[in-house]
Amino acid sequence: MLLLGTREFAQSARKKGQLHNGMQYWRNDFFKSSDDDVCTPQCYLVEQFPGAVNPTHFHVQNQFQLFTRGEGTIGRSPKPLRAFTVHYAGAYTGYGPIVAGPEGVDYITMRAFRDPGAKFVPQSRELMRAGPKRHWASEALLPTEADELKALKSPRVEVVHAPDPDGLAVDQIQIPSGAATEVRIAPAAVAMFIVVIQGVVERDGQRLGHLENLFVSANDAPCRIAATEVPAEVLVLHMPAPDPAYA
Repeated sequence: MLLLGTREFAQSARKKGQLHNGMQYWRNDFFKSSDDDVCTPQCYLVEQFPGAVNPTHFHVQNQFQLFTRGEGTIGRSPKPLRAFTVHYAGAYTGYGPIVAGPEGVDYITMRAFRDPGAKFVPQSRELMRAGPKRHWASEALLPTEADELKALKSPRVEVVHAPDPDGLAVDQIQIPSGAATEVRIAPAAVAMFIVVIQGVVERDGQRLGHLENLFVSANDAPCRIAATEVPAEVLVLHMPAPDPAYA
């Protein structure tokens, strides 16, 4: 399965939400989740209002969050979350709260399988299941300087997080103008998300710009993308398969 996530679709699907604690946010789905037998992916941008608190919770599916604008914190860590920090939380792993700074904080949530919604703690503690619990977070990943990007002669892959046995991995790829590259999926990963952070990439005649993205299931990988008349840069988030403990 290959799905393209566009800003046009996200704008058409934009809706305002409010949590039980009064937290307000905008949600922008990049594509309609599929009912495919292989994957039922989700990819949406959350715009969390200034000072808003997303309480501690867990999900029943593995997920990535890519922070894209503003600043915030998660849990007890004082380290600020800003563009482009990658956060991973495995299924049935509690995390939070996510506290937005004075300018708010935006993040893209990505899953290979549809999740029914956040399970807040302590209210839903009885729904927690025994099994592996996993967190991982990157440093803020800085886009490549424009002059350096323009000077590239061939695509370059920077490994942010080398593949784990379950397939979790993160790459940052720079593509010179007019060049193409095959984005390969990590061994054992069930799918990957490719998110544009600079320039424009093209796939099947469609152009994808800032924060637009592709979902690629393992059986459709590798995925060939090309930069247009300007260089491009993407982040690739490789999603682990569900742990057998939660089957």
